[in-house]
Amino acid sequence: MIELPQRVVARLLNRVRVNQVQQCMRDGAPVFVKRRRVGASIVIWFANRFLALSNSGIRMFVRADEWTDWEIHCAQLLYPDRPVVKAGSGQAVVIPKVRGISLREMLRRDDMDVKKAFILAARELRRVHQIHCSYYQAAWSHGDLHLDNIIYDCKAERAVLIDFDTRHEFGIGQTQRHSDDLKVVLLELIALSDDKWRRLAAAFIEEYREGSVLNELSRQLFVPRGFGRLLWYARTNGSSIHRVEPRLESLREMSHRASTTARTSSQARPRDES
Repeated sequence: MIELPQRVVARLLNRVRVNQVQQCMRDGAPVFVKRRRVGASIVIWFANRFLALSNSGIRMFVRADEWTDWEIHCAQLLYPDRPVVKAGSGQAVVIPKVRGISLREMLRRDDMDVKKAFILAARELRRVHQIHCSYYQAAWSHGDLHLDNIIYDCKAERAVLIDFDTRHEFGIGQTQRHSDDLKVVLLELIALSDDKWRRLAAAFIEEYREGSVLNELSRQLFVPRGFGRLLWYARTNGSSIHRVEPRLESLREMSHRASTTARTSSQARPRDES
């Protein structure tokens, strides 16, 4: 009986929005202007208290200038070849439109390329997880990698990460942060209503191929208690524990198998004799 109200609260959490986004044209090119809503700082302050009680390891930016600095830093760090993200007037950032559609929209459309998109998303995530970030003094991580924040460009055959308004706490090690990024994607997948989730999750995990991160991921794949369970429900779209526990076991097996394969491949790779 306790589970139902927790799932309702989680659905409400998913509807909270602190930024408003407007698409328009600037200098002849389509852009998104992302701007803080009035009163957003108060909402974020309470949200951060909840995230801390949930032991989530992530936080949002109470100060708008810190958020805009981080958004611009991440875009330039990960995609220096793309049009520049700029600060806008007031509490806003101007973001050039990224070509493609989100993984969530692909799932909604039952797009035939969705498996390929998840493989390329894992490949892109592995790439950006190797980039050094001056803020962390370690490798970069996203912090809120839900399926709307991964865009698949079918023409370029690549995935792009967007929306950098949440980050991991600086005191958390990079392996744990990276595994959390993977976990957020996978928790959304196990909420799917049919067996499609298994095929996509296996492709995603196998393509990522970083053994230490996958080992850490398998340790994180459990249903938490307390406030952490509310966040869990939010990430799994309110899926019942009874339904997801067998799927979590499958994910742990996938992660362990992929980790073992990655370690074996690394050991078999010939050393540089120079």
